[in-house]
Amino acid sequence: MKKIIWAAAILLAFLIPVVAVSAANATHADNDDHLNRGMGTISFAQGATVSGSTDHDDHTTIVKVHETLTFTGNLTGTAQTIERDATHNVMDEGKPVTFTTFHGWGNFTGTLGGNQVTLHIRYEGVKNSTFARGNFVLHGDTTQMNDVHAEGHFSGTLTGGVEGSGGSTVGYTIHWTVSTHADHDTEARDKDEVKDTD
Repeated sequence: MKKIIWAAAILLAFLIPVVAVSAANATHADNDDHLNRGMGTISFAQGATVSGSTDHDDHTTIVKVHETLTFTGNLTGTAQTIERDATHNVMDEGKPVTFTTFHGWGNFTGTLGGNQVTLHIRYEGVKNSTFARGNFVLHGDTTQMNDVHAEGHFSGTLTGGVEGSGGSTVGYTIHWTVSTHADHDTEARDKDEVKDTD
């Protein structure tokens, strides 16, 4: 009998988290009715240098450049940015390894899910001569003055090789929401009404 009780207790210990996760996922899906998802490609093209090369130490060189990011897919358009690249030259098991960490910021104009948008973009990542990965966030407005919030991830082989005239391209995934100012006004009004009835 004790073995059956212990077996039941162990089974319950495993089932309770599964049920909790399933319930949480169901609630999350209900709340994500306005969450959109998509994908596409980003092409990187480096432009003029903003500030010249600075040796941070014997192994790291930092440079700021103008960067043009061209998006296709669910997010379509161009971002003009300033990017900070830190190139690292290190030894790994006696062999030299070079990679670059980068982050940038600027403005994007184009479309997101068919809506005309003007957005601020921030992104960061790591790359070498053949591969890049990272993430980005966007926020701003549609031409109808609806609020837009988006975030995405990119990764892939740099099809054009090293940045520049080669037109390096990677794939991205993105998810975003678009909400009207009226939605925010209604939420604020509802909160005020709740406060008035207390």
